[in-house]
Amino acid sequence: MEAVVWARCATPADAAVIAALDARLKATGEDVGFAITTQDHPEGRRAVRAHLAKLKPMLLLWIGGPLDTTTLSEAKEAGVPIVVIDLDETALDGIVSRWFPSRSRGILSQLHTVYTREQACADAFIAAGAPADRTFAVGLLEDPPAVLPYIESDRRDLAESLRNRPIWLATQTEAADVTALAAAQRLAARRSHRLMLVAVAARAEDGPALASQFEAQGLPASLRSLTSEPEEATQVHVVDTPAELGLWLRLATVAFAGGTLTQRAAQDPFEAAALGSVLIHGQRTAPYTARYDRLARAGATLQVDGEAGLGRAVEALLSADRVAAMAMAGWDVTSRGAEATDRIVTLIRNRLDEAGL
Repeated sequence: MEAVVWARCATPADAAVIAALDARLKATGEDVGFAITTQDHPEGRRAVRAHLAKLKPMLLLWIGGPLDTTTLSEAKEAGVPIVVIDLDETALDGIVSRWFPSRSRGILSQLHTVYTREQACADAFIAAGAPADRTFAVGLLEDPPAVLPYIESDRRDLAESLRNRPIWLATQTEAADVTALAAAQRLAARRSHRLMLVAVAARAEDGPALASQFEAQGLPASLRSLTSEPEEATQVHVVDTPAELGLWLRLATVAFAGGTLTQRAAQDPFEAAALGSVLIHGQRTAPYTARYDRLARAGATLQVDGEAGLGRAVEALLSADRVAAMAMAGWDVTSRGAEATDRIVTLIRNRLDEAGL
């Protein structure tokens, strides 16, 4: 018998997060069906009651606000545990009443668990009646970013050969990017003469042509597939070997997110932030706009308006203290998202165990 979870999502975007949860559970052999509603939620006591009777859910995941007293009350009467996720303080607007505070406190006190985005929101929920020992600020619910692979022996060898040489990295590099990246390298190298740009080719087969283009710009360049360790005179090292982005992100403190100054799809910023690299990016952040926005609000990225600002941004981030603070902020954003998701997965698995499913 398949266990059912009613996922009541505030927006269609929230439904995409449920797909990630479903994949995580299936990967561990758990058989859970998610009944997702977005903008077609049952309304009114009779409709909600009928929906619950049809689904017989073991859990109601309420993702995003505002909260609805009728649905919460009916779920409580049906004995369905309610977990609310990804809430901000506006979620309380429709439930907290100065005329009937005892009613709202009674409903909120029955919530199984409350996961909010920020601590201020968690405090507001507790003040309104949510259980203090089951209300947590964990950030947004989302699928944790995949940690890019690397070979530790390669990292050690490169770190030793580079001898603390400062490195910045550009992802998804194409021919159209070379002029801007070369100009940025020349400008930033005035402040740090040993600075080296690692340009990760968008397509491995383009590596030789990219190296030639950088050479034509007056920058000594090497190719990863031909040179395992760049020489001291090398100013640009073009990485044309597949699956090495994770390796070089672990060596670079600053990364430019390829695609964000052009019409191409942008680099996933969490891949860099999860490994401690501070991101420079342009204005074109799709399809990862929400992730870029979150990192920007945390002070973990530096946006440039165009190619001219790229070199100044690299130069500004040569400050070790500033980079360290930004990198920590980025890591916190990515790890908090993972924490929220992990908690929900654990909670669902515990409910399955309790139900003998």
